[in-house]
Amino acid sequence: MKSQSTRSIRWLAYRVFRRFAIANVCHFYQSPIDTMPRTPTPDSYTIGSCPSKRLREHASELDYAIPERDLEMLDAGAAKCFAAFQAESLAGFAWVAFGNIPGDMNHDGKPETGLPIQLSDEAAFIFQVLVLPAYRGRRLYAAILSRMADELQRDGIRHLVLTTEGSNHNALRAVERMQFQKVGQASFFRVGPLSRATYPTLPRDAGFTLGRYIGDDTE
Repeated sequence: MKSQSTRSIRWLAYRVFRRFAIANVCHFYQSPIDTMPRTPTPDSYTIGSCPSKRLREHASELDYAIPERDLEMLDAGAAKCFAAFQAESLAGFAWVAFGNIPGDMNHDGKPETGLPIQLSDEAAFIFQVLVLPAYRGRRLYAAILSRMADELQRDGIRHLVLTTEGSNHNALRAVERMQFQKVGQASFFRVGPLSRATYPTLPRDAGFTLGRYIGDDTE
């Protein structure tokens, strides 16, 4: 078993490498909806499926612009957004998408590290979760995912799928607290003309399959 110090050195080297070259380690997590732990909605909050019109009305409360693509997917039924409100103030939200997930929705800031995902009809992909700073520490992350799971389960979804970048330890801890199970890991490294990609062998009940890294031009 590797020691904590060995792992820390490994991830430090990875972060340094990412500054000068293309590198990505992507963890894949999955959870059957019916076994996910549920967290009740905190007092004074409401959580539910949110239409694009209401999100646009609260856009000024965010420090970034919601991509127009996401709002269009919401209107087309290819995605859903579950938002938490306290009175009329937006406190946080989580987004899920269905069907084929393009690589540019699953990358860590560089297009070369995009990895497409093909979901089964019974799976949904969580691609954005945000709790605004003023509302953190109230277990809203877990409460929003719980409300999402309840509604999606009624819609026939059986699996929730998400990914995290390998060195994002805060995100890794959060999904593990929600009892998501790691089902695979992919990686892509490129230095000049040299590249190397690895892909996991996923369990049959994972609820999704993978394409190739957008930057992977190897045979």
